[in-house]
Amino acid sequence: MKKDKKEKERALSEAKKIKIRTFYSILGICLVIVIGIGGKVYMDNKRFNGEMVSVVKSGQAKHIIEEGLKNIDSNALTPEGVIKSYDIDYESIEHNPMGGINGKLYINNTKNLYATFILDVDSEGNLNRNHGISSYSSELDNMLKEKNNG
Repeated sequence: MKKDKKEKERALSEAKKIKIRTFYSILGICLVIVIGIGGKVYMDNKRFNGEMVSVVKSGQAKHIIEEGLKNIDSNALTPEGVIKSYDIDYESIEHNPMGGINGKLYINNTKNLYATFILDVDSEGNLNRNHGISSYSSELDNMLKEKNNG
C-alpha cells in the first residue's frame, strides 16, 4: 500500500512539473512575441520619423518655410528684418493627425522666439504650398508689431 501511495505522489509530482514547464514555455513564447511586435512597431516609427525629417530638410520645405517667414516679416532673412535667421528643431517634428508634418523653428537663435510650421505632402509626394508657418510666439509677435509701428 505504501508503494502505491508513493507511486501516486510521484505521478502527481511529475504531472505538476509538466504543467509548470508547459506554463513557463507558453509564457516565454508569449514574451518573445510581444517583444518582437514591440520591436517592429518601434522600428517602423523610427523609419517614419526619419522620412519626415528628410522631407523637412528638403529644399522644397526650406522654400515653403522661408516663404512663410516672409509672409509674417516682409524683410525676413535680411539685415533689415526682425527675423534674421532660423533653426529647425528636428526633435519637435511630428506627424499631424490631419495629415502632414508639424514642427518648430527657433528664430535668431533665441528659444523664446519661435514659429511653428505645417508641411503637407500630397499624393505624388510634393509639398503643398497652402501651409507653412502656422503660429508664432507672442514675443516674436511683439517684435514684429514694434517694427511695423516704429
